[in-house]
Amino acid sequence: MLTSKRPKEDNKAFFSPQLSLDDQSIMNSTETESILVGLTGGIASGKSTVIRYLRDNGYSIIDADKLGHRVLEPGTHGYKKVVETFGKGILHPEGTVNRPALGKIVFLDPQKLKRLNEISHPIIADMIQKEYEKLVSDCVRKIVFLEAAILIEANWHKVCQHIWVVTLDPAIAIQRLQARDGLSYIEANARLEAQLAPEDRLAYADLILKNDATKEDLITKTQQALQDLKLSRVARHS
Repeated sequence: MLTSKRPKEDNKAFFSPQLSLDDQSIMNSTETESILVGLTGGIASGKSTVIRYLRDNGYSIIDADKLGHRVLEPGTHGYKKVVETFGKGILHPEGTVNRPALGKIVFLDPQKLKRLNEISHPIIADMIQKEYEKLVSDCVRKIVFLEAAILIEANWHKVCQHIWVVTLDPAIAIQRLQARDGLSYIEANARLEAQLAPEDRLAYADLILKNDATKEDLITKTQQALQDLKLSRVARHS
């Protein structure tokens, strides 16, 4: 069964005032049997493996990272604010944002990362709201997953009825990040350090998926988590 480890002060399902996500419409969805499950974890922790399994089995996914890419599309308000803040040096010759270049700037400077988040998070929150409303109207299973590495930091967890956290040994995560993104050890470690500490993230977890073996093992754990979630919903409405 799912057991809550969420801090008491975060049991309310609403966003902080500075974010624009409409908590009431999310909460109303529970009345029609729809739920939003937040899936998070550190960089390179194995979230993609879990999400791939869920998507392949018909579950609807809101990918916060992809929404973040849309924030930086040329011509958008987010694009204009980011270029205004960080300068044209973050742009490719054709005018699109060079995300690796922007990442090297913000992940080595907490204040610059904070400023980028202040620009992007409210915009992404609004996108999440719209995606959720669309998916709930079309979703047969009525379970929607929100994948976000910064689910907790951005306060997006407050509109989720369940929080799943994928964990991985930090040393292994750094190795994966170096191999995947071509980063130095210092760059990879800086990206992990810029995120919420693992123990702080786990404090919000209703369910922990330990990625401490093979991909097949992680998928098996995901299958069990889904089964437990479904059983908990049946028990709640019986």
